[in-house]
Amino acid sequence: MKEVGIFQSVLHFTTLIDGLSRAGNLDACHYFFNEMIKIGCVPDVVCYTVMMTGYIVAGEFDKAQEMFDEMISHGQLPNVFTYDSMIRGLCMDGKFEEACLMLKEMESRGCKPNFLVYTTLVSYLRNAGRLSKAHGIIRHMVEKGQYSLLLGKIKRYRRL
Repeated sequence: MKEVGIFQSVLHFTTLIDGLSRAGNLDACHYFFNEMIKIGCVPDVVCYTVMMTGYIVAGEFDKAQEMFDEMISHGQLPNVFTYDSMIRGLCMDGKFEEACLMLKEMESRGCKPNFLVYTTLVSYLRNAGRLSKAHGIIRHMVEKGQYSLLLGKIKRYRRL
């Protein structure tokens, strides 16, 4: 019987990478991500999302975009948390049109946006003074029949 080491599962590596990312050590994250692949562990959507989020928090959106593209090329489909992180990163980078396009891409791939995705996009648009675009996102959300009960919560953010 083969002995299994402590870091021989995607879950273990993802947990380690998440902790290192929260501590701001992206070099170590990148190292362990590559080590995981070297020993034959295939990163899943959660692991990729943790890596992307770390890059976004550090303001390295280009690296997050590279991870996003790599994830898709390796057959991992983004989930709602992946899209939320990428939309947040695009907004932080001032790429509001791309963020809105990512919302459309998300929906076209069959991934239903949750309330957090909408509030992320709307709050960044409003903070940037793009009120008509923010209201357009809210209209889109309501037209889709989503979260109309929570509409009041979004409207409270008008003064942000």
